[in-house]
Amino acid sequence: MNRTILQIGFGNFGPTHLAAWRSLGLADGLYVVDPDAQARRRCLELGLPGERVSAEISDFVDRVELVVVLAPTDRHFDVCEPLLAAGKHLFIEKPMTVTLAEAEGLQDLVREQVVQVGFYFRAHPLAIRAKAEVDQGRLGELRYISARFHGYKRARGDSGVIGNDAVHFIDQANWMMGDLPVAVDAVTRDHFGRGYDDLALIRLFYPSGALAHVEAGCIQPGRWNDNIVPGATQTKEFVVAGSEGAAEIDYQSNELRLHRVRHELTGGLWRPKNQGVEMPHGTVVEPHQVVASEFAAFLDAVDGTAAPLAGIEECGVGMARILDAIYRSAETERRVAL
Repeated sequence: MNRTILQIGFGNFGPTHLAAWRSLGLADGLYVVDPDAQARRRCLELGLPGERVSAEISDFVDRVELVVVLAPTDRHFDVCEPLLAAGKHLFIEKPMTVTLAEAEGLQDLVREQVVQVGFYFRAHPLAIRAKAEVDQGRLGELRYISARFHGYKRARGDSGVIGNDAVHFIDQANWMMGDLPVAVDAVTRDHFGRGYDDLALIRLFYPSGALAHVEAGCIQPGRWNDNIVPGATQTKEFVVAGSEGAAEIDYQSNELRLHRVRHELTGGLWRPKNQGVEMPHGTVVEPHQVVASEFAAFLDAVDGTAAPLAGIEECGVGMARILDAIYRSAETERRVAL
């Protein structure tokens, strides 16, 4: 099926989006808008025809069915509000908005159209396999999630590490738990004096009693070179642990380790009974392939054959509510109930 798509924004992640549409065979219907001349020039250098690149949304919006919002987060509400009012299907890169009020305002405008939030790791094959382990009960009762998303990289001008990085693994923790947290607490620092966090330590408390801990920052080293931003380093590690074992993901090295282990009471002590470690994946996954999977899920939702991979209620408004609580917790140095 032919598709007409408008991509608003062509920053660091823009070329990855373009490669994803090309891999799906849909780049011929892609239009790109970015007010920055350098971004538009980069788009042209990557082969998009000049008649499908502009600085103004109004030049293309009436020609398209779908819109991908890749603009800075602090512009999401102003960009998305008229698009939703016009009935456009939206794919909005995470987080959906800066504030909870903005998220609720966009939700109020949704009628029949599809809105999917761009939570990349929900489409990653390593996360999908780990989620299957959880859903099939192979990890037992979930107890703890630990996640680290940090490395030396630029401090963005439109958001801190919570909204740019930690949000990914907060969402992934919610997805694995199958629930939203009932409380959070957080500690943050702003070493650069930008008004945004550059270090965050976050705890999430779930209804089951399980916990998650997410560390994010751009002031501590990453183990690997970043595969999207040149010159940056990253650590992207996610572990979900249960009563029957754990799934340990290193997204930068593309490794998944499935630990088959449980504690048993022996001789008055709880001792681990280890059945070994499985490493079921060896194929390197490129970022544009993951984004293509996100887009394919979005198209399925538009066609009515599946629910959005990351819908507006849980991943838009629900996430905005969690982020709001995290910021309040960091400011007051107290746990905040949701």
